Amino acid sequence: MSNEHYWMGRVIWRETLTKDADKAKAFYGALFGWTFKDVEMGPAGSYRLIERDGKEIGGIMKQPPGMEAIPACWTSYVAVPDVDASIAAAKSGGGQVPWGPIDVEGIGRMATVVGFDGAAISAMRPSPRGAGMTPPIGRPAPGEFCWESLTTADVDRAKTFWTSVMPWTASTGAGMATFAVGEGMANQIADIQPTRGPVPPNWLTYVVVAKIEPAAEKAVQLGGTLMMPAMAIPNVGRIAVILDDQGAALGLFEPAPAS
Repeated sequence: MSNEHYWMGRVIWRETLTKDADKAKAFYGALFGWTFKDVEMGPAGSYRLIERDGKEIGGIMKQPPGMEAIPACWTSYVAVPDVDASIAAAKSGGGQVPWGPIDVEGIGRMATVVGFDGAAISAMRPSPRGAGMTPPIGRPAPGEFCWESLTTADVDRAKTFWTSVMPWTASTGAGMATFAVGEGMANQIADIQPTRGPVPPNWLTYVVVAKIEPAAEKAVQLGGTLMMPAMAIPNVGRIAVILDDQGAALGLFEPAPAS
């Protein structure tokens, strides 16, 4: 199987947009044991690559001029065969494209897509030189990203919209509506949940932790907030949601013991 075939439809990168990149490094380095490598980007300043056990798994970007009003957030990048086709499908389905498409040399072509109800995620066509962005094969380790969740105002419309924008099919897994790139749990990409309470439609990414409670307590000690206490998903594991010390939401996932 080629890397490109395996990539398509999978989340290959996660990135946090934040007001203070050094503060974000301190928070996540202490929480997950991540290390960082700064890459100069000219007028845009430094981009902080996130590394886990020597592998690049994501990035930290300081809000560039003109984007200061955007709240701190995490964004997931999905590999697609044609970014422009994804953009056209999003606009046709009632979505918007507030950023992109842009081409980054050695990385790929990308754009951010906002769904019909305001949930945002990014589409990316990786360049051949972006091979280091291949998602992990097998069970992600603690400190690695592992999953996405979509909270939406209309589950059925979301299935139609996002399967037209991304190379996904609507599926089911662990009793939940999901998006997938093939059969079996290894090919599940994200679950789909209806909105509840005051939380607006959104995409959320998750990081694997060994145990939920110590990780959540550590996040609070570092200045973060526990947004959703631990809850169990039968036969899958336990999840919780935190806000970092600048307000970006992130999921924590404690896998069920391997059977």
